Amino acid sequence: MDSKKLREERIQLFRDCALFRPVKRIPHFANAVTWKVFDAGHTLDEALTDLEVMRECVIHFLDRYTVDGLMDTGIRNQFTVTEAFGLPGYYYYDSESIGIRDHMLCTVDTLFDYMRDYDRFVWEEVLPEKYGDEWYDRDLSVWKKTFGEYLRYTMFIVKMASLTSRKYGIPSLAPNNPMTGTINFAAEELMANLLGIKELSTAMRRNASLLKDFTQEWDEKKIGPQIEKVLASKGPDMKYCFDASILMLVHNIMNTKQFETFYWPQLEKLLRAYGKKGMNARIFAEGSILRFADYFSSFDRGTLTMHIENDDVFEIRSSMPNVAIMGGLTTEVLRADHVRDAVEYTKMLCGTLGAEGGFILSEGRMLSYRNDAYSANYKAICDFMNGGGI
Repeated sequence: MDSKKLREERIQLFRDCALFRPVKRIPHFANAVTWKVFDAGHTLDEALTDLEVMRECVIHFLDRYTVDGLMDTGIRNQFTVTEAFGLPGYYYYDSESIGIRDHMLCTVDTLFDYMRDYDRFVWEEVLPEKYGDEWYDRDLSVWKKTFGEYLRYTMFIVKMASLTSRKYGIPSLAPNNPMTGTINFAAEELMANLLGIKELSTAMRRNASLLKDFTQEWDEKKIGPQIEKVLASKGPDMKYCFDASILMLVHNIMNTKQFETFYWPQLEKLLRAYGKKGMNARIFAEGSILRFADYFSSFDRGTLTMHIENDDVFEIRSSMPNVAIMGGLTTEVLRADHVRDAVEYTKMLCGTLGAEGGFILSEGRMLSYRNDAYSANYKAICDFMNGGGI
């Protein structure tokens, strides 16, 4: 089968599973990120600072493992641009790991300044504070080099999308991607950049009224147009596996009252809009989403797909029988002592959850570290899935 037909077949498989329709086989969406680097025989410091090395790692992965979708085509976590600029940032890496330090770009008192004049605030307040006096010492040659790396990185994103699609038949996940704009709720932005984990946790208790006003104004400005766009659309776009891909992380530091105040109002409006148009949104629920299951249990079947990280997929199915599930493969399974144990568990997942419909096999946690999976186990699972996977 040529790559175009294979891509179309895979999109239909994802769509059918999300709609709880019978399928001839269950698709496997690879939630593999930097584990690809180790599996290809490289270290992170090699791959994260060299686009060609990362390209080799992605090709090695797709040549060895036949998967139906891929979380990362090698475009995440690249340091070529920041390395060219030559100043430390919030992210850090070594040969085996990558991380981000908790940080804040604003204080609670300056949140509205950031939102209402983003460019001025970032250039005049955030970057000088972040880099100190060194920020003003960069000469024109450094800026030119940095901009050149940025253009090179942008072209790398385009080329990797083309490579994985045209050679391997890997479909695009959703129309909202790094090149066309992500869906970014105020609550997520508050934790990821503006206040950080520590300050946001404090502000939700001490400055609840101000935060509520900020999240409402931010989401009306950022999410409101997205809702209007969805409602004006013609419905599902069959060039993609899902109609949206939404990342949820900040809920892990929220209680239910905080979730209901700072997050849920606009999230529900957006999800209802997708449902009204017969579209399906995928939510990657990092951490645990189980205690918020009731909020999602009233949506029509076939309008939501929940990509599960740390929760038990069977508990999620029981709590949200209307929601399609992605996940099931834990690092414990992928590191099983015997290949047959990994395959048998995969077979059980597909036979149990797949029999009910609404199930897509995937790794829960992003495969990021060397020992997150054993290559032999992963290869055997991929081979089993391509042999039927039911």
